[in-house]
Amino acid sequence: IRRPPRSTPKPSSAASDVYKRQIVDFGYQCKSCVYCQASVSLLSSNSINKPVESIKSLLNVIETFFEDNLTNIPKEWKIFKKIFDKKNIARKDCLLLPFKAVSKALKL
Repeated sequence: IRRPPRSTPKPSSAASDVYKRQIVDFGYQCKSCVYCQASVSLLSSNSINKPVESIKSLLNVIETFFEDNLTNIPKEWKIFKKIFDKKNIARKDCLLLPFKAVSKALKL
């Protein structure tokens, strides 16, 4: 049985407004799989009114999540445990894409 190739996520774009080093607005455009959409949706809805440094620390944890034997996610960001767990390791690129876009947008 041959399976069709898994769709590769297309680059997403994320834009955020920062005022006094705090995220005050977050928007995104995304044409991708449900994993990428879930990741960017959680990230956008949970980033508003957070300091940029808090977002930066989350990005550091998430970027190493799958490499460091499933690093613990801080309590402040526990909502991400819904999608970041070992059963989704095959879709890690999809899950990480929004975080990479935010990192680029915030120049972190």
